Amino acid sequence: QWYQRRVRGIDESAIFGLMWMPVHPPEQTHRQHFRHTSEQNELRSFTWTRHDGNKFGVQTLRDQGYDIETSFVKSNVMLQDWSARIKVSGLNTPDTPRAITLFWYVGFEHSKSTVRISSLANGFGVHGETPELGKFHLRFKTVSGFQMVYSASICDENVELHRLTDYVKSRLRPVPYGRTMIPGIESMGCSERSNAVVMQITVPMEQEVEVVYENLNIERARNALEGAQYETTLAQYITEFDDKFEEKFQLKTKGYSQPYIDFAKSTFSNLIGGIGYFHGRSIVTSSQHKKPLYYWPASLFSAVPSRAFFPRGFLWDEGFHQLLISKWDSAISLEVLGHWLNLMNADGWIPREQILGNEALMKVPAEFVVQNADYANPPTLFLALDSMLNTMQPSEILDHHSTLKKMFHRLSLWYNWYNTTQTGPLPTTYRWRGRNSTTDRELNPKTLTSGLDDYPRATHPTDDEYHVDLRCWMAFASRALVTLGDFIGINVDKYQETADILSDNDKLRELHWTGSYFADYGLHSDVVGLQNTRVGPPERPQIEKRRVVRKLPQPQFVKVQGYLNLFPFILTILKPDSPELGATLKHLRSSGGIWSPFGICSVGKTDPYYLKYNTQHDAPYWRGPVWININYLTIRALDHYAKIPGPHAETCKSLYRELRTNIVNNIYKEYTRTGYIWEQYNCQTGEGQSVHPFTGWSSLVVLIMGEQY
Repeated sequence: QWYQRRVRGIDESAIFGLMWMPVHPPEQTHRQHFRHTSEQNELRSFTWTRHDGNKFGVQTLRDQGYDIETSFVKSNVMLQDWSARIKVSGLNTPDTPRAITLFWYVGFEHSKSTVRISSLANGFGVHGETPELGKFHLRFKTVSGFQMVYSASICDENVELHRLTDYVKSRLRPVPYGRTMIPGIESMGCSERSNAVVMQITVPMEQEVEVVYENLNIERARNALEGAQYETTLAQYITEFDDKFEEKFQLKTKGYSQPYIDFAKSTFSNLIGGIGYFHGRSIVTSSQHKKPLYYWPASLFSAVPSRAFFPRGFLWDEGFHQLLISKWDSAISLEVLGHWLNLMNADGWIPREQILGNEALMKVPAEFVVQNADYANPPTLFLALDSMLNTMQPSEILDHHSTLKKMFHRLSLWYNWYNTTQTGPLPTTYRWRGRNSTTDRELNPKTLTSGLDDYPRATHPTDDEYHVDLRCWMAFASRALVTLGDFIGINVDKYQETADILSDNDKLRELHWTGSYFADYGLHSDVVGLQNTRVGPPERPQIEKRRVVRKLPQPQFVKVQGYLNLFPFILTILKPDSPELGATLKHLRSSGGIWSPFGICSVGKTDPYYLKYNTQHDAPYWRGPVWININYLTIRALDHYAKIPGPHAETCKSLYRELRTNIVNNIYKEYTRTGYIWEQYNCQTGEGQSVHPFTGWSSLVVLIMGEQY
């Protein structure tokens, strides 16, 4: 949703949210639109300009000919009272509407709630009660001094909240507005079984509406957050945010101009402002139960990669998200990590994509809904936790000691699941599951479980292949468990032993070194292609692209130039004086390979797989574009090795400065050009592409600017 609120920690709480539509003259009905759920390319732009993840946020939504600014503040009375403002402003363009209709709704997800609505001079009041929230009062009204030209409210029962958009549209009727008619709802009172209230206020441009929520179960010695009190509180929170942002990231101290700082604040705010609270049941299959099963009802407090396109939790994304969020507020990150670990089954497996609730299901293609309990995902939660432990103050460690101890037991179970289900054919090797060994429609069968999707692996998947990135993730996870155990006083000798084995550079070289770079090993053909093939019955033939193998596959290293070559380096497995580190740095900076003026490319520009389609319609994803999560890890590793005396320290310092500058300047350039942070960036032009806004791991640019690793 463009703007919605619900109570964290309550699985079936009340939901509050905003919908809107512009009012145009009858001859301009083609300009009418209805806004509610976040959709890519629906608005001209949208962004949180400031959001602290807790008590306030300010958001600008630019639509066709007008802006809507939303803001909210919470009180300090246990943060249970909150208020919101919705300000509409015309842009004086040909498509600027004459007025705007705002709908504010209150919905309940179960039948044990009561609600009644009353009219105010400038809006509506809602009195409600739920088992979880108790009694509350909400006012939806124009701000003092502003006018309202039409208002109505509707109260109904058995409303499916995930289909609320369709419901409101179905209740629209022509209602009078001056000498013409506009769409509006007709008022209808509440019954004892009502579970949804929708209030409409239609106002001219340059108006402001506020929503005031008060918890009636607690005593208060202060006025409600409305009028001047709202404005004062919001101004105070903005000042506190700006001061804290500089304290944490020191961008002004580092010499960044105000436009760069504003860009960083917005980028960070969109990540933390995108945190959501989800509730539902995962649908899971495995080798033990082929028929999909519903898991237990579960809740998840998590950031999301993209509000508009990926509005749900992704396991390997979340570790990257928390690298940034934990620098701002470690308590938020610990709560998020705790929620993810609570999704673990008895074996230690966590579903990699969280599709919880009807609303989430509506956004996901059917083929991705069922999760397989045999399939892994990169264990990046260790990445976030390790970063937190290395930056936490001793007092914070003490404050969170019991939480960290509980996490250790869950993390060790998760870790052991990898070591029993994702191992490879040889000792200390690992293999991602889930590759399709029978398809002839893919140039190179995808490895979705690795997070790198279509990144080229062995062309002919077998159980005898082994993957360098998963081995490096397990080495890193072993070290992280050792660090955590040392902090909380748990014996970690067995994890230290595994960390030492997986960090053995000689064994790593034996298993994965091609002579020039690190790579996977498997049954692989160097010469494959997609070819038009006639398929189907002779009377109705169709042409499809099918894979042809022009050279028999052989067990060998998969010599693809790209991100996989870097994993022993970017997860700091290599020793500072390692010859392979020097070779990797040379490979990294090769101008004809993976280096570009815009960041490190996922596949090298001279590699046969560069920008190759994987199927007839499957465009290259991890086959050339610049991805910010891997570039962050690369910059982080360069900083790490640059600070350790050795033969490669100076090279790392030079590459660090160059790559950091390239990444920051290109993302900022594209942000100013398009108004968005992007999922990936073109390796040849630097232009943002694919999903936008994508303020998941692309927001790591803030840490790169602040040099927080």
